[in-house]
Amino acid sequence: MMTSEQSLDRLERIAKLFVRAGLRARRNMKDQNEKINIIINNQIEHDDRFAKMSQSIEQSRKELSHAIERSHTELSQSLDRSHTELSQSLNELAKAQIHTSGRLDALIEIVRWDRNGNSN
Repeated sequence: MMTSEQSLDRLERIAKLFVRAGLRARRNMKDQNEKINIIINNQIEHDDRFAKMSQSIEQSRKELSHAIERSHTELSQSLDRSHTELSQSLNELAKAQIHTSGRLDALIEIVRWDRNGNSN
């Protein structure tokens, strides 16, 4: 059997073990809390970066849309001008062809008239 002094020493050792275990648990909990705070801060930073990137992508999409719209408008205007110029050129060519055809008909008449012995 143990003496009361031995029992008291044993209780002191057990108490010291409990205190050490408590301190160790408290230290582990503090480390875990720090790690959780780091994770939370990283998540907040990630969310901020993601939001900024989303805004940047949306802004780029709008700018691209406007650029495409401007290009389409400019291309349409350019095609309209080209069609107008082509139409004018074709009209001028048709007029020139009519004039040339008339002159050719006159030349053919002169050649026929000469062949039929109507020369001087």
